Amino acid sequence: MKKTISHPLFIVLFLIYITYYGLKQTEVVFPLFVSSYLADLLSIFLVNTFALAIIRKVQNKPNLEFPPLLVLLSIAMFSLFFEFYLPSQSTIYVQDPWDILCYFISGGMYVLWRR
Repeated sequence: MKKTISHPLFIVLFLIYITYYGLKQTEVVFPLFVSSYLADLLSIFLVNTFALAIIRKVQNKPNLEFPPLLVLLSIAMFSLFFEFYLPSQSTIYVQDPWDILCYFISGGMYVLWRR
């Protein structure tokens, strides 16, 4: 597969996320920026890459790409769900406009990488 889950960039970012998530379950204390924004900075990039790999496989279209508008839609969906819906449902979720900026950065990096 061209530039999806077997690409070294995806693998490195995925390993960073898995390592971070695993350590987050322990007593490890991260710097505030890392604990607040690392997952958000990786989210759109990782989710869209994984989704693209699955859709390419299921539809047997190895050259399929997500148009930038679809990436923007994924940013909007993440923003609405994680920054508006979940905080309105539970106090354990916090609305943070900086997270939305992180989603845009992640989506922008994804679009640039796909070129």
